[in-house]
Parts: sequence; structure tokens; C-alpha cells
Amino acid sequence: MSWLNRLAMKYVLTPEKVADRELGDARLALFQAERQLLEAEMRVDYHRNVLAFLEAISADGVENVAEKQRPQALSPVQRPLRITPDLTALRGAG
Repeated sequence: MSWLNRLAMKYVLTPEKVADRELGDARLALFQAERQLLEAEMRVDYHRNVLAFLEAISADGVENVAEKQRPQALSPVQRPLRITPDLTALRGAG
């Protein structure tokens, strides 16, 4: 009969077990709320950027805004160096 008591005690809800379950639920709710907050901040930033872009087009015109957003051509000094393999070492090995 003692094994039956142990088995029953394993599944009995104690205040500690309830608190553990509630703690997990509270952590999940906090995580979801923080995620929703971050998503809302991203949406706000997106709409601010769209608004600023449209205001710039209204004020300066499409050509001026497009010209400002085009990447400038890199001067020869600013261009990244292209590394070429040393083919002489490969020919000597063959």
C-alpha cells in the first residue's frame, strides 16, 4: 500500500508545484509581451522612415532624394584590394 501512497503523492498538486507551473507561465507571458513590444517598436521605426522619405520627396523632389541615396563611386584608393592566388606555387607543385 505504501507504493500506492508514493504514486499518489507524485501527482498531488502541492503549492510548490502550482507555483512552479505559474512561474513558467509568467515567464512565457513576459517573453511574449517583450516580443510584442519589440515588434511594435520596429513598426514605429518603419513608419517614421517612410514618413521622412515621403516628406523629403515632397520637399526636394524625387531626383534630389534619389541622388542622395545613390552610393558614391569609390575612388581607386578606397576600392578594396583584390587578392589573386599565387599561381607560380601551384605550377611548381605539379
